[in-house]
Amino acid sequence: MYHVGVDVGGTFTDSVAVSSEGRVFVGKSPTTHEQISRGVLASLEDLASKIGGDLTLNELLAQCSYLGNGTTVGTNALVTRNGAKLGLILTAGFEDTPFIQRAIGRLAGLTEKQMQYQVSLRQPKPLVGRKCIAGVIERVDRRGEILQAMDENKARAVVKSLLDQDVEAIAISLLWSFLNPVHEKKLMEIIRELDRSIPISASHELSPKIRENARCNTVMIDAFVGARVHHYLRELQNQLATGGLKKSLATMQCFGGVSFSIPNAISTIDSGPVGGVMASKHLAGVLGEPNVITTDVGGTTFDVSVIWQNNEMIAREFFGAAGVMDRFEVAMPRVDIQSTGAGGGTIARFDPASQSIKLGPDSAGSSPGPVFFGRGGTEPTVADAWMVLGYLDPNRFLGGRFSVDIESATAAIKEKLAGPMGKSVVETALGIVELANNHMSDAIKVFMTARGLDTRDFVLFAFGGGGPMHAAAYGKISGVKRTYMLANSSVASALGIGLADVKRKRDATLLMREPLDMSELRAALEKTRGQIIEDFSTEGLVDVSLAIRHFLDIRYRGQIHELTVELPDTVSLETLDESALKALFVERYSKTYGDGSTNEGTGIEVVGLGVEGVALSAKPSVRHDQKSTADRQSGAQRDACFNINEGYVPTLIYEHSTLASGQSIAGPAFVQSDYSTMLVLPGQQARVDHLGNVIIDHRDE
Repeated sequence: MYHVGVDVGGTFTDSVAVSSEGRVFVGKSPTTHEQISRGVLASLEDLASKIGGDLTLNELLAQCSYLGNGTTVGTNALVTRNGAKLGLILTAGFEDTPFIQRAIGRLAGLTEKQMQYQVSLRQPKPLVGRKCIAGVIERVDRRGEILQAMDENKARAVVKSLLDQDVEAIAISLLWSFLNPVHEKKLMEIIRELDRSIPISASHELSPKIRENARCNTVMIDAFVGARVHHYLRELQNQLATGGLKKSLATMQCFGGVSFSIPNAISTIDSGPVGGVMASKHLAGVLGEPNVITTDVGGTTFDVSVIWQNNEMIAREFFGAAGVMDRFEVAMPRVDIQSTGAGGGTIARFDPASQSIKLGPDSAGSSPGPVFFGRGGTEPTVADAWMVLGYLDPNRFLGGRFSVDIESATAAIKEKLAGPMGKSVVETALGIVELANNHMSDAIKVFMTARGLDTRDFVLFAFGGGGPMHAAAYGKISGVKRTYMLANSSVASALGIGLADVKRKRDATLLMREPLDMSELRAALEKTRGQIIEDFSTEGLVDVSLAIRHFLDIRYRGQIHELTVELPDTVSLETLDESALKALFVERYSKTYGDGSTNEGTGIEVVGLGVEGVALSAKPSVRHDQKSTADRQSGAQRDACFNINEGYVPTLIYEHSTLASGQSIAGPAFVQSDYSTMLVLPGQQARVDHLGNVIIDHRDE
């Protein structure tokens, strides 16, 4: 039997199967954007052929004990604005909320460079047209009490006016509905009376949290992408079931973990990169590494996240919102991942003002791609520098399926960069790689410092197509203890999806000031915990082992933004008291903002709570096939350049599949497989662990 994970990327759809014995198999196929499910099936078919030449796709599906899927359908619909024609119902008088947003909304989702031009920046264009926004007369106050009852006849007229405009989905976000959802529920009933088929996203169900703008954006995005996401998931489930899959398809969610039922559409957005973080979490547990910086170098971005004390970190603070989706503040909890424009396809340009190279943030993407792709690209990229310096095997790129054009890459670097700077092509290519390494290490330091974390307390995991190419450098610069270049690094996201547990997360608003009513607080946590358990029951997960975590959103009185504090397992809800809770908050505050930042004389206030449940399931233990001593080194070499003074030097090449546990590798050296290349720099000493990861201990350098 196999645990299978599929990750739909912008260029390739990756699939990974882990057998019950722990063997790992990889499949790849180009992503078919016109019909995503076709690329998924093609990738699974390739995977079946890698497991055994005679194994068919239907036979593989019949042998799946689990099949998980990470999709970009929702992400693509949002980015391209190719979603449903949306209708939005708000409290009367607040119909301009999507247009006004918040002042900080001008900066949400922008890079630091883009923020430099904030005078000319504007909020993102709303997903809904002004004519499709309607207000209903009603009002609930901050205590959840009804000040103005909703007139059902007028509400029915409002709904009918939207349906008459042929809207394809309706989002509802009324003021303070998270404290009293009676009006939103009545609106849903009215909509169902008039049109039973139209999708509805209501804020009290999807985002029962304080903060009007983020909550409104959350339901709009969910309704906007919902039809396309749900159609894709149903279509894929039906195709897989027809092919022989006996289990329900699992879908990765942006807050980590999967769902067997069709999830809220918004929770699938940006869920692909989360798979890599979940793979890191699983491997960190196996390796006994509680604190890990995860780094994913793709074609366009460099993604950084953290496993802190054995758990992924959830993004909670963007000026009070949970995070940003395509420039929209949202209230949807998400794994904390920060992206920087520093991937393999990132374009390097000459800056006349500084007479130097500027990197990104834009990328050549998969079409036309780097110059060496030979598909019409003319702008040199980081990957072109790899090829010119000898870091990639031209005969092995993408398993030998792809022919490369090194001469064009060399000519592009010479014309666009080396010539204007008066430098050689090799020196320029080295400069591109060094600049990328520093961009990546800077991104790590900024991410960690902003969260009050010290890189010296962490190890680093590198994955993605380009992660192991740069990790030996940016790991050392960042100051981590050790760098792990992960086995199967190019398909880490698919592996994480294949090994993910079912996860449910619920948030709620709870407003109270010190002195706190601990009985009310405990009751609210217990109620939300019960809802989580009921969620698992509806998915058929009754007799399973559940791991439950509890969180509170707390701030000092008078502050606008809060910190999320986890209640440790050692503290039971029954015995939790106010002094212990305040001590936890002070510790978290001090760790985030530094010693001396706390204000002991100021009272605290709670503004929200969250409960997370994970259904722990048995899964195979990933292993690396051990090879005999005679197979450990191929003896192959290729010339590569790491230093302009030494030029190109013969560099040993190790085939990853031949590595043995405990084997040492002296740099410079390459460890390569069909889809990735690991680089051990000159002067570094690496070793191979029992899972096939290549590890560099920076304390030995």
